[in-house]
Amino acid sequence: MKYGRGRYSQYKLLHEEKKIRNYLVETVLFSKKSLFCLLGKYKAVVIKPSFGPGEFNISFENNKYKIKTQKKIITVINKEEVYEYIKSYEIHQKFYVIQPRKLASSQSPIPYRSIVTVHRKTSSAKWRIVSTAYDEDFSVFSQFYHRYYLKKFRRASIIAAKKLGESFTNYNTIVIEILFDYKRGFWISDTILHSPVSKWDQYQTLRVNKTILSFLPKTNLLTNVTFRDYLNRFNEIMIKPCSGQHGVGIVQIKRKNPFTYEIHSGIRSVTITNQDRAYSYIEDTFLSKKDYIVQQKIQLATIDMCPMDVRVITSKVESAWIVTDKIVKVAGANFIITNAAQKLLTLEDAIQDSTISNINNEKLEAKIDKICLLAAKHLEKSDAELTIIGFDIGITNQGDIWIIEGNYVPDLSMFKDHKEKQR
Repeated sequence: MKYGRGRYSQYKLLHEEKKIRNYLVETVLFSKKSLFCLLGKYKAVVIKPSFGPGEFNISFENNKYKIKTQKKIITVINKEEVYEYIKSYEIHQKFYVIQPRKLASSQSPIPYRSIVTVHRKTSSAKWRIVSTAYDEDFSVFSQFYHRYYLKKFRRASIIAAKKLGESFTNYNTIVIEILFDYKRGFWISDTILHSPVSKWDQYQTLRVNKTILSFLPKTNLLTNVTFRDYLNRFNEIMIKPCSGQHGVGIVQIKRKNPFTYEIHSGIRSVTITNQDRAYSYIEDTFLSKKDYIVQQKIQLATIDMCPMDVRVITSKVESAWIVTDKIVKVAGANFIITNAAQKLLTLEDAIQDSTISNINNEKLEAKIDKICLLAAKHLEKSDAELTIIGFDIGITNQGDIWIIEGNYVPDLSMFKDHKEKQR
């Protein structure tokens, strides 16, 4: 039987696996009937779209129903009003699912959420856990219980990935959301398939090679904990949607001091005091729309105080990867990324005009070509149909190079425009 990629299809597929069936959060398709049924069985439910983020909660409190979305809380009298409000204002996709929402117990103030990333090198390789992120930090008391459950839900995550991987052979990275409570155990509440175009899948594919890993910025899935951790370690971070193009949704966050955070997107910048409020702003503005990764900010070399990077086009010609083009993009004034480029330059001209010092142009270019070709060969393992990849390569003032990301549908018009201007 062929399954779709939506949440309900994945749930039905996992439910076939006896080893994890009892660990799955009950999941049903949203309808008026199913909504009324679950609201009759549970104190609180969560409704999720078939694809992507954007969930909201419904709870029964003080003889009223409370509908809590990312940005507001609505109170209504009965189930009928709940359904009408949801249908009118919150339903934006064709299909949604409903689950009981796990509430607090006497042992833990809230069920902890763990986000486990499972990856395989190819469709025939073994699955392995490559990352575990959390929404909350653990107290010393909690850490003991966490270690007890860790082996169990890691094992369940591998079983879930194997089951999903059998049907979705083109997906080699799966994110599994685990809720756990020290008294009641753990549950698999969500599974997210990451295709080869996902930045999170791309990072997992590239980091397997130790040589490539040294050219990758530190990266993780964005959660409250990783947000705080990366800011404390690097002071400046970038967050990016897992799937997206043309720099849309990319945000820079800078910790100016322990109490002030500058959030910069496009040419717009806002300053927020308090780290929790900064994360809440990120959550409301960006995470409600897409899943994100977080990365250390690479301090790029600049030209006239504007950051620059190199777009390198690698193409597969008769089964061999070669570098077919290369150009430097200079960001526009007040922009944090180079997608909105104010000028395009050859690498030689860019180095001459930039803050990069004491660099041999030929050696730097050869190094860039070598790492891009190596990366292209590894990405091809995850997607055999790839024939072209555009890499954005960052260069620091010291001449260190970094793979910012690879783009499978690179914009080639900039090369044509630049060549025409040179005539």
